[in-house]
Amino acid sequence: MCRIVPPRPSLSFDDPGEVARLRHVLRDAGYTPGGIEALAGADLTALGQRSVAVLLRRTAGGSPLETLVRLFMAGVAVPREMLERSVGTAHVARWASWGLLAAGAGEVRATVQLGCHGELLLATDWGPATPSAGTPPDYVMGFSPSTLTLARMTVRRPSPSALDVGSGSGLQALLAAAHCERVVATDLNPRAVRVSRFNAALNEMDERVQCVEGDMFAPVAGQRFELVVSNPPFVVAPPGAHMFMSGAGGALDGVCAGIARSAPRHLAAGGWCQFLANWAVVRGQDWRERLASWFGDSACDVWVIRRERQPADEYAALWIETERDDAAEYSARFDDWMRWYDAHGVEAVDYGLVTMRRRGDESAGRLRCDDVRGAWDSADGDDVAAAFARHDWLESTGDAALLDACLRVSDDARLGRELVAVRGEWVPVSARLRVDGGIDDAGGIDPHGERIVAACDGRTPLRALLQDLADTLAAPLDAVAPDALRAVRALVERGILLAPG
Repeated sequence: MCRIVPPRPSLSFDDPGEVARLRHVLRDAGYTPGGIEALAGADLTALGQRSVAVLLRRTAGGSPLETLVRLFMAGVAVPREMLERSVGTAHVARWASWGLLAAGAGEVRATVQLGCHGELLLATDWGPATPSAGTPPDYVMGFSPSTLTLARMTVRRPSPSALDVGSGSGLQALLAAAHCERVVATDLNPRAVRVSRFNAALNEMDERVQCVEGDMFAPVAGQRFELVVSNPPFVVAPPGAHMFMSGAGGALDGVCAGIARSAPRHLAAGGWCQFLANWAVVRGQDWRERLASWFGDSACDVWVIRRERQPADEYAALWIETERDDAAEYSARFDDWMRWYDAHGVEAVDYGLVTMRRRGDESAGRLRCDDVRGAWDSADGDDVAAAFARHDWLESTGDAALLDACLRVSDDARLGRELVAVRGEWVPVSARLRVDGGIDDAGGIDPHGERIVAACDGRTPLRALLQDLADTLAAPLDAVAPDALRAVRALVERGILLAPG
C-alpha cells in the first residue's frame, strides 16, 4: 500500500489555544515519542517509502494511537468514523477546518506529517510519494540530518532574544524558545511561515515566537540578538525553483556567505551565531582562503568545522534526486549542473558547521578552520562553547604564564597505539591521542609528549615537566621550550589538556 500525498494544507487558524488543544488530544491518545516508539518501534527513516508497509502491519489494531500513527506518520487514509471515535467528532471537524485534514469518501488524510523531537510536536510537509511526483518549490522539509545536527550543536544559554534565519518548520526557533525570552523566526517562503506559526501555537510558544515573512535578516533590520541560528538553503547549485534547497540565485555559496557577513550586525556583544553551510571548492583556491573572505574584519571569533567533501558530480547527483524531478528530465538537469560547475571552476563541495561569537569591541576576531572527520554524535553546544573558552585562555596566556600553569589531562583523553609484529614481538610504530566524545580527530604524539601529558596532574607547573624533558635530552630548557609550548598549546586547543580552574 503506497502513501498518496494529499492536497497542500493551508494550516489557517484563528485561535492559537485551539491548536494547542490538538497537542493535548494527541498526547492523551499516547501520540508521544515514547508511545510511538513502543507501538511502531525505532526510527524507520532508513526504509524510506517501505516504512509504510511496516507501520501498517504494526498499527492494525484500531486503537486511537494506531489510528493516529497511520494518519500522521504513515500518511494513509483512515475512516473518518474511526478517527472520530478515537479523538471526538468536534476535533476532527476543527482539524479539517484548519486544513490539517483532507476529507473524501468517508475517509480523511493528514495534509502534513506530525513528528516528535523531544517534547516538541511539529508539522512538516510529506515527502513525495514517488520520485516522479516532484517536490513543490515551497516545500517545508522535515527533520533532516543537518536540522538535527544544528539543534544538537547550538550553544544554549538563557538569553533575552534569539533569531532563526530561514526557519522552515520552526524547529530551531522552538528549541531556542526554551531558553530565550523572545524568538524571531524569518523565512522567505510564505508556506514555511504559516507552518512555523502553526507549530509555535501547537507547542504553546506562540507568545514567545514571532514568525515573519522576509528574506534572511531583512525583517529584523536594526535588531540585535544573543543567539542567531540558521539551517539555510545552502545547496551550491545553478538557479532553481526549490526554496528549501538554494536561495542564492545561482551565486555559488551566496546564502552562507551572506549570513556570515550580515550576522555580526545582528549580534549582541558575546552573542553566538551558528549555521550549517555548504561552500564551493574552486579550482586553485584553498578552502580556508575562501572561507576567510566570508568573515573579513567581522569583529567575531569564528570556528569553521569542515565535516565532509563531495566531488561535484556526486553532489549534483544527490541533490537532483532530492529535487525529485521527473526521471526523464534527470539527465538534462544533471548536465545543466555540471556545465554550471565547470563555468565556475567548482571541483567539489564542502559541508560544515560555522560558529561565530561577537567580540565586545570592534577588533577583528580570530578564524579557526578545522577538519573533523571522526564521529561526533555525542558532542553538543557545550563542547563548542568549551572550545571557545580554551581559545580565549590561550589567547590571554603568554608563554611565561603557560610555563607556570598547572595543566590537567582531560578525563576523556584516550591514547591509542598501533603495533606491528617484528621477530615475534609487538613493536609500537605510532600513537594517537583523542578526546572521547568531543569535537576532535585523533592526533599523533611522540613518547616524550606522552609522558608530559600523563604527568599533567593539575598540581605540577608545566615548567617543571619541561625541565625534566630537557634534562632527559641533555639540553637547556630554552632549547626545548619553544617546540614543546607549541605542542602544548595545540593539546589545550583540542581539549586534551585543560587549563587551571
